[in-house]
Amino acid sequence: MENYVHSSATFQSFDGLKLFYQKWLSKDAKGIVVIAHGLGEHSSRYSNLLEELAGNSISFYALDHRGHGRSEGKRGHITSFNDFTTDLHSLVEMARKENPAIPVILLGHSMGGVIAFQYVLQYPQAVDALILSSAGLIPILNVPGWLQSVVKVLSRIAPRLTISNGLDASGLSHDQSVVAQYLDDPLVHDKVSVRWSAEFIAAGQESLRRAGELSLPLLIIHGQEDPIVDYQGSAKVMELASSPDKTLHIFEGLLHETMNETPELRQDVLARVGEWITAHLS
Repeated sequence: MENYVHSSATFQSFDGLKLFYQKWLSKDAKGIVVIAHGLGEHSSRYSNLLEELAGNSISFYALDHRGHGRSEGKRGHITSFNDFTTDLHSLVEMARKENPAIPVILLGHSMGGVIAFQYVLQYPQAVDALILSSAGLIPILNVPGWLQSVVKVLSRIAPRLTISNGLDASGLSHDQSVVAQYLDDPLVHDKVSVRWSAEFIAAGQESLRRAGELSLPLLIIHGQEDPIVDYQGSAKVMELASSPDKTLHIFEGLLHETMNETPELRQDVLARVGEWITAHLS
């Protein structure tokens, strides 16, 4: 990562939590990419993308969402999905303030894809382009049917009740080293609260209903064999989005983390994402 100057710190959320963030700054940056990570993970798992774009005068900002990674908050719990978007807005505003007059692209993966989607619906002028990576719009839920049916009730009477997210790490990538690192990572967790579950499902459904409101440049990537999130949600957004500049890549045979697949499989993904980012920051 010698092409970047890396630093990390915390900022205080609207409700008093210390949220961890980091930035990788490029000399004479011509654009910024802000990353919203997925469920249970954290902001340090995107090194493949940073390496792909090294030397292209692009800087990166990323936070650990509340209840994730090095940020404070009960693991996997939120009061409202707006908590995520409000936190993200603080980071985007920071990136804008520190880098005036250059464009900002928002990239959201999985849960982070839903956060990014909701963010641009709430703050349509805040970023210049959007990338959705395996966005969790139609999750393939690996939880008991009885629990799915009572989540809304439980979210009202016991919102902080925590359960496993049911995510099978083998569905992340064909690269077994990626799976092993994920399972051994002390910053990764498998917890979600019932309030998080209700809010997340509702946010995904709202995003699909309002997909026609998307009008900014849009790139969507998804693995066709993703066992964690149904790729048809991504295809539906591409169909409905009003963006005149929109691109969809469904990668045959790839799993959930397309940018973390085996080296030979991820090469095409990273090249296409990198080319799209550089073209939209030129």
